[in-house]
Amino acid sequence: MATLQYTGVFALLIAEVLVFILLTLPMPTRWKRAMIVWSSRSVVAQRVVYGVRIAFGFILLLFCDAVMRLRKIQTEKHKTRLVDEHALCQMRVQQFYAQRNTYLTGITMFLGLILISTHSLIGQLIASEANASTVAPRAPTPDSDALKTENGKFKTQLAEARKELEELKRKDRDMETLKKQADSSHKEYMRLADECEELRKKLSESTESKKDA
Repeated sequence: MATLQYTGVFALLIAEVLVFILLTLPMPTRWKRAMIVWSSRSVVAQRVVYGVRIAFGFILLLFCDAVMRLRKIQTEKHKTRLVDEHALCQMRVQQFYAQRNTYLTGITMFLGLILISTHSLIGQLIASEANASTVAPRAPTPDSDALKTENGKFKTQLAEARKELEELKRKDRDMETLKKQADSSHKEYMRLADECEELRKKLSESTESKKDA
């Protein structure tokens, strides 16, 4: 009966090793995500996990029993000195089986804890990657809206600046035109003043010549 129990423990250990290798194998993320999701949501997987937890309770009892047997055998070995080779060999066999059972149950429970932690960590990592992939495309939306708003404001300011620049250029052209008109008017006024002065001189000279005659 005990051999059957420890055979089941060994089979569970082999299953844990295979599952651990499967979890740590390099594979595409979508495959690993599908495997983690299936193991977390599948009814069959949940029943298997429930059964494994019950089995861990029995394995813990077997571990305690193996440790107690090992301590008992070591205590008897130190207390009694066996001369009979058959009895000594029998005790050594019992000690070997007790040590084997202790190591087998202990390693099975330890690997089970590692397997549970690994499954949880991989699930959290995949969930974090999924959240990052879903949040990343949405994150730039407020920034892009702000950029669009700022771009619109900049375009409006640029258009207003261009209008003001055109207005200033138009005023400069008007001022240049007025300056040219004023210069031409001044030149024309000076030319007419000079002509008027010459006419006055000529008129005065003609008047004096008539008086002399």
